[in-house]
Amino acid sequence: MNRLLDCRFVAVLQAADDEEVQVRLFHEVEREGLPLFKERIRKKMTMPRVYFDHLILAGVFEVEGPAYVPVPRSCAVGFDIHALGRKVHFDMCFHGTVDRLWQEARFKLKDLVLDPDVFESYTYRLQAISRYHYLGREDNVYRAMAVDENHEIEFKLDFLQAKEKILKSVVAFANTNNGNLYLGISNDKEIVGINHEIARYGNEDRYLLAISSLLHQRVYPLLSPFPEMRVITAANGRKVLHIYVPVGHTMFAVLESFGSGQTRRRVAVKQNNQSVWVDDPYDLAELYIKRRIGTSTAATLGLL
Repeated sequence: MNRLLDCRFVAVLQAADDEEVQVRLFHEVEREGLPLFKERIRKKMTMPRVYFDHLILAGVFEVEGPAYVPVPRSCAVGFDIHALGRKVHFDMCFHGTVDRLWQEARFKLKDLVLDPDVFESYTYRLQAISRYHYLGREDNVYRAMAVDENHEIEFKLDFLQAKEKILKSVVAFANTNNGNLYLGISNDKEIVGINHEIARYGNEDRYLLAISSLLHQRVYPLLSPFPEMRVITAANGRKVLHIYVPVGHTMFAVLESFGSGQTRRRVAVKQNNQSVWVDDPYDLAELYIKRRIGTSTAATLGLL
């Protein structure tokens, strides 16, 4: 890759008062041996002046337009990272103090996508802190299909015919890592939609309630955090369901019925690109210990 020479956000100033500024926002990247790359980030954006000034003085924003004098004021900046890879997907969050940044961000510059080296440059300039709460979240169905199924993405054709597979996948994501489950996509990555299922339940709310009820009834203990579900309208009006499953803080199991009214609990985890059952009691004990006290502590205590 060509060496990064410089990068900056260019804010074309439209209006400003004592509290806020209104700008058109672009991003420029200079690399050795390549022409200047410039893309528009926001056609119109309003942000608090205190944070705008901070970005200018940190060398992240460059102002174009009417003369503008930034006022030095301190604030905390954090990067809420959604995905890492060839690109970094994140939100830039602001607050007056770092200790309240994640609890109540005062302003967010959302949905930024940068090359990793550019992202690193801004992290250094802003002395920004980062968190990975949403790492692995992919709520764009076309990006998900471009990536294909992996340890963070799975596709199912529908809900009614794949309930057991859905339970297994959700529990595996909750036990291993954040994950995305899409309903309405075939094995060959064709959007077939769930419109017929929604029609059968009457509307989207009842459809989502049916899936939530299944997870409430068949997963033990109750999933926490509980998966987020959103119906997305794709091409040709076909709808798909995105289920984002955050990793939990305990071990979850699927309740299965067998025999004369008896039930058993089955634990699933992600292994490579698949959701797999873990039935061996020794493997289950090891997984439980790792989840409860961590691998390093467990090894120190001689439990692993």
